[in-house]
Parts: sequence; C-alpha cells; structure tokens
Amino acid sequence: MRATHRRSKSEGAAAAAAALNPFPSGYNPLGYGLTDLGKSYLEFEGSLDSDVGRFLSTMKGSSDGYFKRKSAATMKEQWLEIVRVSKKAQSMRIYRTLDDLIEFCLRAGFID
Repeated sequence: MRATHRRSKSEGAAAAAAALNPFPSGYNPLGYGLTDLGKSYLEFEGSLDSDVGRFLSTMKGSSDGYFKRKSAATMKEQWLEIVRVSKKAQSMRIYRTLDDLIEFCLRAGFID
C-alpha cells in the first residue's frame, strides 16, 4: 500500500516563498556593517581575545570613524588572507565558522 503525503497550505506557501527568495535570512545586499552595540562591545577591555571580538574588529573601519559595509564574500576573502599571514588557530577557527559568526552577530545585534 502506498502512503500519500499531502502538504498543508502553509507548507506550500513557505516552500513557494523560499523558492522566490534565494538569499539567506539576514542577507544584506549592501553588506554587513558594525552597529553601535558592536562598537560598544569592542570598547570592553579583553574583547579582542574572543572569536566574536576578533571578528568584529575586522568590521571596524579606519581611524577617522568611517565604518565600511562588507559582503560575506569579501569577509571570507579577507579572513582567508588573515589565516595565510597569521597562521594562528584563532584565525583559522574564525574562517571555518565565519557563516555561524555572521549569523550570531546578526542575532545579537552587533552587525546589521
């Protein structure tokens, strides 16, 4: 006997919406930027010792206070270069988990 599976209307609508929107949640076409909360986090002493702090520090702009937005692809390229130059375990860990760090920082409000 063959089992049939019927989709509910909400499942069908969710699948249709996912097919129309190829971008992951939190995706920003202009790139991600550091929020005021993220800047405040970086001001804490010792914040650069954590993976989150080290990641956020690369989102910081120049010393004139300009904060540049970066796409996920740009961040991936930059972290690959950081890993090549520094050869540190922390840099490699950040590079490997970059997508998770971006998602975490988005949810925490450190980047937008």
